[in-house]
Amino acid sequence: MSAIPADQALFARVLAKTHEYLDFPSVVGHETPFLDHLARDFAALGARVERPRNLCIAHLGEGPVFLAHIDRHGAITAEDGVPVYAAHAVKNEKYAEAKTVTAAFAETVSGRYTGETVFAYDRKTGGRIAYGRIKGAGLDATGRLALTLEGMIALEPGTPVAFARALGPVEAGFVSGQLDNPVSAAALRVAAELGLKGTVVFTAEEEIGRSAAHVLGWLAAGGEERRDIVVLDTTPFDDSAAALAGAVILRRRDATASFNPGMVARLEQAASAARAPIIFKDSFIERENDARARRSQPLKSMGLTELGRIAALSSGRCNGATLQIPTFNYHSNQESTTPRAVTAFARTLLALE
Repeated sequence: MSAIPADQALFARVLAKTHEYLDFPSVVGHETPFLDHLARDFAALGARVERPRNLCIAHLGEGPVFLAHIDRHGAITAEDGVPVYAAHAVKNEKYAEAKTVTAAFAETVSGRYTGETVFAYDRKTGGRIAYGRIKGAGLDATGRLALTLEGMIALEPGTPVAFARALGPVEAGFVSGQLDNPVSAAALRVAAELGLKGTVVFTAEEEIGRSAAHVLGWLAAGGEERRDIVVLDTTPFDDSAAALAGAVILRRRDATASFNPGMVARLEQAASAARAPIIFKDSFIERENDARARRSQPLKSMGLTELGRIAALSSGRCNGATLQIPTFNYHSNQESTTPRAVTAFARTLLALE
């Protein structure tokens, strides 16, 4: 392991790499440009890189499997030229799931993204075609979650439309942008520069629940059953307290599966070695739900994670632990965390033994 930089320098390196990665569009279902860039970027370190469909795999020596999804929200142009919210378009058109959209969710999407600048891009190369602006979003006559764009040229069917917003400057102690999930990919790339050992796997289509099947297909092709998978991601909180504390977020389980206790313990030890405060998200939600029950309020879900899907789909043959960054304003282009939390996340990753 190379000498680890001081906190400020380590954060600056992760932030710079996150900026770089956000330049490569990666709308769910159309992640090829970013996956191809990741393959080049890790190959430049001397890693042996595989690039199967929907994945990018970098081999860095013996160690755990580190997993991070790289798809992001956006839109896809339908056959009639209407830009449709990508997460639903891909589910319905590629996987024939016949998912419906509620008016309440359409209103949420409109609130999150109205006013945002977007750009259409070539799905193979990532080349930018044209820019526009989201005027609003809502259900159309066919029940699709359609985005209304102004200033955009007519687009060919199947053209993805990505958000153009970069990370904002670090202001008032926060860093904000479309953090989910290029920040995890950036932390892995910086950790690889500093000597991280293991296999790094970047996955497509996590936002529509399909990434677990892609990962398990790759593992099955190699005849592997791994219980040392570490899934990196952001995780939402209602306020900034966890991010301000510089906490790392671990889990013993999510709504679908229990995780590998041995791997959870290794991450807990690594976080302690990194002197990072630790919050177990499942315990946090349990305590919050106890308070909600006393107030007769609706209970919160334990949440779904990529690892939970992997463990459930493999009947526990593949499992591990999660390492997450606390954020707020989740799934928006103002998702926010703190330099302390990003640094703790990276230090925990580097301290894992």
